[in-house]
Amino acid sequence: MTMPLGILRQKNDMVLLVSLFVCELSIVVVPMAIYMKGERPLQLFWPSKPGIVLLLAIAVFVFSAGALISQYLANRQSPSRHLHLLVSMNLVTVLLMVAIGEIATRLLSRSSIEGDTLGGVVLKPKSWERLARHYRELIDRAGGDLSYLVYDDLMGWTIGPNRRSANGLYRSSFEGIRASDEGLSFAKVGDKARIALAGDSFTFGEDVKYEETWGHFLEKELGSGFQMLNFGVSGYGLDQIFLRYDKDIRMWKPKVVIFGFISHDVERTMFVYPFLSFPEWNMPFAKSRFILHEGELKNINVPTFTPQTIFSRGAITELASVEYHKGYKRSDWEKGLYDVSYLSRAFMTWFPRWEPVAPDASDEALVSVNSAIVKAFTRLAMQDGTIPLVVYFPNKEELEGARAPRTIGKRVLDRAAISYIDLTSCLLKLDADDRFGPLSRHYSSRGNAAVAECLVNDVRQALTQSTVG
Repeated sequence: MTMPLGILRQKNDMVLLVSLFVCELSIVVVPMAIYMKGERPLQLFWPSKPGIVLLLAIAVFVFSAGALISQYLANRQSPSRHLHLLVSMNLVTVLLMVAIGEIATRLLSRSSIEGDTLGGVVLKPKSWERLARHYRELIDRAGGDLSYLVYDDLMGWTIGPNRRSANGLYRSSFEGIRASDEGLSFAKVGDKARIALAGDSFTFGEDVKYEETWGHFLEKELGSGFQMLNFGVSGYGLDQIFLRYDKDIRMWKPKVVIFGFISHDVERTMFVYPFLSFPEWNMPFAKSRFILHEGELKNINVPTFTPQTIFSRGAITELASVEYHKGYKRSDWEKGLYDVSYLSRAFMTWFPRWEPVAPDASDEALVSVNSAIVKAFTRLAMQDGTIPLVVYFPNKEELEGARAPRTIGKRVLDRAAISYIDLTSCLLKLDADDRFGPLSRHYSSRGNAAVAECLVNDVRQALTQSTVG
């Protein structure tokens, strides 16, 4: 039975239109896959997803192009405007889809301090001009002073002396140590055994009053014969904690020093400009950056730029040692011809070009550098006659997912091969709602009390060891 001419033509038209769309799609996919190859060697590219997609796109192009040629030759034998009409309709449809996509992308995009965003993702190229302007305005509003934190040429930032935070929750002593009130002097109390705390915001006691920090609770547990010196600073990486010990704590000659950190601190060690990774922190500082050179720790970014110097630069490439900032990609900030199209920018962002990771910014470097820092800290403290206690603070996600994979922080400690105190089991004894403050990622007053209770016996043992020594 012969197929009716009308149905046959409809079938041929459908084959032609599908072939056209598929061919055009493959023409778009091929250059995108080649773009994603970047500097990746061919032997690594072909087994990768972009490589496989490229091969499939080429095969689809050949197949669809063959179908189109076949249709063209068939219509060539019986000339008709029908073929031209179908091709024109296809082109109009494609152009209309691209226009709708471009308009929708522009309407859905939002402005941020780094540039335009789509679905919470910053589109390439990011805007150094916007970021720098945001932080210049932040610095100007604070009069060059961020109320509690001040510039430091070694750590990047530290706690200023005799300070009160803008929200009135934090105060510092004459020496730049967290205190119950500004202007106090810990140095004037000389008849007590000193215990120093070195760490980040978990040690500092973010989001709670001084009287609710675990350092204060621990001091009460130990008794009136001891003086607790809280040198914790919010936002510190493991490297800055170590530098804080070397620069500010050693001179106090504490009996015991508690080196406390969370897993994320080892990531921060690999930063040079934390605001590039966390612009929402509103911390306009640079920091030191350690690398391993011939097996030894080497600080490559000292002295650090002042905030005013950082944001006076005309381009991000003018920042010292920015290439050592883990996660920094020059291509994220480079302007190109694709800038005019938001749809093109979205594709470039979602399907980025492959770039090699510098050895000093690799995951292996993260583990090796941080483990070297922990070992350097314990070695230096023991040389000073101070007993070091390394303490690991679990964050909210770790406590909520007890069976989660081993964290990068613990992998660093494993590589360092030193003993440490893990507070996870202690904090798990508390109800989940009692561990952290309301709307906070830091320990609550009850959480800090539990930390002190967990640590008191280890500290007493260390004090005994110090006395015997």
